[in-house]
Amino acid sequence: MNVADIKTYFESGGVLSQKLDTFEFRPQQLAMAEGVSAALEQGHHLMVEAGTGTGKSLAYLIPAVLWAMENETRVIVSTYTKTLQEQIVNHDLPFLQNTLGLPFKYSLCLGSENYLSLRRMKRASQTRLFGNVNEDEQLNEIFQWAGRTESGFRNNLPFEPMSSVWEEVGRQKDLCMGKQCETFNSCFYFKERRKWFGAHLLIVNHHLFFANVANNGAVLPRYDAVVFDEAQNLEDAATSFLGLEFSNSGLLYFLDRLYNPKTRRGTLTRIRDDLTVEIKQRVSKVRITAEAFFQNLLDTFGRNERTLRFYSPPSVNNTLFIPLQDLHEALKALEQRVTTEEEQLEVSAAAGRVFEYNNTISALLNQNMKEYVYWLEVTPKKRFVRATLRGMPININEELREQVFSKIDRAILTSATLTTNHSFEHIKERIGCTPKEETTLDSPFDYPSQALLYLPPDMPEPNEDVEKYVAALADRTLDLIEAAGGKTFVLFTSYDILNRVHRILDPRLNQYQILKQGDLAPSRMIERFKDKPSVIFGTNSFWQGVDIPGDALSSVIITKLPFDVPTEPLIEARIEDMKRRSINPFRHYQIPRAIIQLRQGFGRLIRKRSDKGVVAILDSRMTQRSYGKQFLNSLPDCGQTQNLEDVKRFLARDAAVPKP
Repeated sequence: MNVADIKTYFESGGVLSQKLDTFEFRPQQLAMAEGVSAALEQGHHLMVEAGTGTGKSLAYLIPAVLWAMENETRVIVSTYTKTLQEQIVNHDLPFLQNTLGLPFKYSLCLGSENYLSLRRMKRASQTRLFGNVNEDEQLNEIFQWAGRTESGFRNNLPFEPMSSVWEEVGRQKDLCMGKQCETFNSCFYFKERRKWFGAHLLIVNHHLFFANVANNGAVLPRYDAVVFDEAQNLEDAATSFLGLEFSNSGLLYFLDRLYNPKTRRGTLTRIRDDLTVEIKQRVSKVRITAEAFFQNLLDTFGRNERTLRFYSPPSVNNTLFIPLQDLHEALKALEQRVTTEEEQLEVSAAAGRVFEYNNTISALLNQNMKEYVYWLEVTPKKRFVRATLRGMPININEELREQVFSKIDRAILTSATLTTNHSFEHIKERIGCTPKEETTLDSPFDYPSQALLYLPPDMPEPNEDVEKYVAALADRTLDLIEAAGGKTFVLFTSYDILNRVHRILDPRLNQYQILKQGDLAPSRMIERFKDKPSVIFGTNSFWQGVDIPGDALSSVIITKLPFDVPTEPLIEARIEDMKRRSINPFRHYQIPRAIIQLRQGFGRLIRKRSDKGVVAILDSRMTQRSYGKQFLNSLPDCGQTQNLEDVKRFLARDAAVPKP
């Protein structure tokens, strides 16, 4: 494979134009494909920002497929959002196989917990595990579905299974018998995994990629190149994966599955051994101690919703250590006594989880992990107050440099939003990657005719009088929604402001379908949004990874510049770390992160050449603060106005725009 080969696919009159009626030659797409091809052929790292509409998926998939086939090797494509993953697997790769006739193999790689375990399902149905009618009904439905499904993939179920049910029938790594299992040959996970080793391309998400790194390559087959799409999220994904978490809800849920004294159900009830009587008592001891421990934690630090950082180890006695240790020892003793391999596996897995719980709570309370930040999250629920202790690494750039980028010869990092103020420095510093080549490719869209940016100078600043800000925000949002005839995303940075504005506007927007994040799954909200003129009130998950081309979306309202909350523990710790190193955190961290998020929000609007609409940024800091110019310089070059009447005229006119 060489650059000339790639050109024959993407050039005007080339393979794609002959096979795809809607194909348009885009020099940016060709340039990206040539860059990816060279990086794979020569063996170096490439960082490429490709503006919306470039067609970046095909620009890296075709070179990756050709290189993998020619060299009989394997390429990993890692994404952050499920939306992009599904686009690649369900549309792009079938197109390359069927329409272009490229004889390659690919597999979607998912975490093993996503697959039904036939052995565990059979065992659950035999032992009458559940005492709840709904749980029993779901188990019966899963049993019927198991005879029809080819994938055994949880998301293919015709309903959303209760977590308590899936915990008993889904595959779990520490409960897998492997080749010794009676259902090994028909196992959904292993059937799928066998395909991975014969594939040229493996499609994964960032979390699974880092799970493979953490397990020394034991999760995925060997590979020789990786493409990180949505690479702006690598730092967040790696940080989350390396984090520690311990909660009252998680521990008590685990104990109930081990043995629930109220229902008299659980793993221990399925094992015939006198020692289980003692172990049940030890489970009860851990439960009582856990309830007292978290009661003390909430008495000390409060029950209202809050996030509280621990700057030093909290003065809380770890009363859980001995009861958990005793339970672990008893389970290890039981493991030596049970006679069947299945029971050994279940007891061993339970002992391992108890051991892990004890290590985690000790590490969190003693703050054993250096260069981590620690905090408590309190979340009131209907029936209880959830308390979660967390620990996260402050910086992961050295870890990524050593464990990922220094060990992979060929890495392509791409996204529509990698630069801030036309520079890659922020992303390179945060993830520890210094690519041999950096490329910025503009979008082929005609933004001056397709998009208008509305920047009202008269909005109150969001950090001053909240009531005044919310009232003004609601009024201006109403004007913009009506000007667009619905068809609007209203993007927020906080649930509190979202709910306040929604309460004001919901009764005033009777003519439109109003969809508020939290009321429905995001995927269901998008389906309804496409059906008829609607308004979505959304937070983080609607700023990126959402693709609505066409007439359904005409307006994106960004209510506030998406700065991270500086008092959030992880952000605060990173700011402190930069100050210690004499780095200006606002300039080098907070502004660049907000710019990338803003660019993601802006990118929801124009998804194809015939799209047209308005992005409104209702934050006066865009025009009144000096750093506003950095945000503007990072956005596509389009018309700007401070006048609402211009917005109405732009949305009302039947402008001639290029056809796709």
